[in-house]
Amino acid sequence: MTTTPKLVIFTDLDGTLLDQDSYSFENALPALRAIRKKGIPLIFSSSKTRSEIEFYREKMENDHPFISENGGAVFVPEDYFSFSFSRDRESGNYSVLELGTSYPQIVGLLDSVRKETGVPIKGFSDLTAEEISSLTGLSLQEAGFAKEREYDEPFLIEGGEQEVEKVRKKILEKGMNYVQGGRFHHILGNNDKGRAVGILKRLFEKELHSISAVGIGDNQNDLPMLLSVDYPILLRENQTALPETLLSIQSLTVVDGKGSRAWNRAILSFVN
Repeated sequence: MTTTPKLVIFTDLDGTLLDQDSYSFENALPALRAIRKKGIPLIFSSSKTRSEIEFYREKMENDHPFISENGGAVFVPEDYFSFSFSRDRESGNYSVLELGTSYPQIVGLLDSVRKETGVPIKGFSDLTAEEISSLTGLSLQEAGFAKEREYDEPFLIEGGEQEVEKVRKKILEKGMNYVQGGRFHHILGNNDKGRAVGILKRLFEKELHSISAVGIGDNQNDLPMLLSVDYPILLRENQTALPETLLSIQSLTVVDGKGSRAWNRAILSFVN
């Protein structure tokens, strides 16, 4: 007898489960309730820091593993899985699997990119919590959480496409990864959301025997995640072109709109 695969949902936060400007998830409450009622694990996979994600986990009463800083690390709550697995360290009530490069090293490399390209760059390490709050609309508390970085540096570039390309090339030259997020450019190590999703998929498969992984995101830094799941869902505004890397994915579902309302619609239609 074949068993029906259990659903596991991996979701981006900013511009996906959370509205881009207000960071509200109110319009997603019906889908969040449906997921909870059906016992479907909901895994946050974001460029946000551990502290930021914990803030939203508490708000949404989410007690599942999560992926921080574009796949920098996977955090698994203590005793979440019924078996032991290798981890890099323990932190609080989590087993942590680290995929990213240490933050001081990343900040140092970005500084050398700034000097070598001559392009004006401002990273989160250069900004105060007040400045981050002003740029993002985050509360001062959340902006403070956003500065508690471990594996990924968001930054702003003064200039146009030419400057962005110069910086991107230099970052890749130094053996680091570059991704474009919703508001910021990011420099990170040899990690991405896809690798982190792959690790959690294997752990869930061992626990649940057979799973179907859903991934939902809205941006370039979500592509590795969407390429790693069985059912990728992309939220996008009407006017934006579909990234070429996604054109070949036959199972891709494209949903018009962004934020909690579009997320709610996409997830409800899927889980029901």
